[in-house]
Amino acid sequence: MASSSTLLRGSCLLLRSMTPCATTRPLVMSQTKSLATLTRLNQLTCLVPRLVTHRSMATQGDMEVSKFLIEEIQTEKKNARALPKLDGWSVATDGAEVTLTREAAGGEKVMVTLNVNHTVDSAEPDDGSEEAPEMLSRPNFEVDLIKANGKTLSFTCSYVTPEETPEGAQEEGLDDLFAIDEVTMFEGDKHNDSCYAVAGDILDGYLYDLLMTMLEERGVDNVFAERLSEWCSSHEHNQYINLLEQVEKWTKL
Repeated sequence: MASSSTLLRGSCLLLRSMTPCATTRPLVMSQTKSLATLTRLNQLTCLVPRLVTHRSMATQGDMEVSKFLIEEIQTEKKNARALPKLDGWSVATDGAEVTLTREAAGGEKVMVTLNVNHTVDSAEPDDGSEEAPEMLSRPNFEVDLIKANGKTLSFTCSYVTPEETPEGAQEEGLDDLFAIDEVTMFEGDKHNDSCYAVAGDILDGYLYDLLMTMLEERGVDNVFAERLSEWCSSHEHNQYINLLEQVEKWTKL
């Protein structure tokens, strides 16, 4: 009996020694935690922004354009001219759009608006020589005579080409550098297609001359037209250079 009891107690001691204690973590639990940790790391990795490298799409043609433009820009800048002053006028620009304003008697405001896009042409007709003619900007322009109450008398004007000027007028020096193409009236900013407008070439000749005198008295005369063409030529050229620079930068994107 003693030996049997001793054997039984030994078996119980052996079983107790094999039971894990409270501070010992099973191997299975450790593996489970390791798997969860790896899963969490993968999730965090997905949250980290990836650095994406954009490859340039420049082609051989793009590179050739860029090379040409670099030389062209340098040449154009050498030929650039400073903007001449337009005395008595305030000038505001928005790209190709230009607005000139000045104050007149009685609280009246004179406003000239124009756009220099597609306005460049040779100053003189091609005479067949190899020398390149001077290029000038002669934009159409609007002249608004705005009263203090907003009532506006508006003129659409354009430059007269040498071919359009009568020979007799050229000899006498009486030729106008610009002509009135249209006359209309409106109030405030209510200028739309419902406003009646009359073409300048069907106006009574004497009335036409009086309207030209009206513009002259407000500073819109031959001297102004000549200076305006010079100013617009310089401004248009600067816009052209800026376009070339933007295209050259674009070819490298």
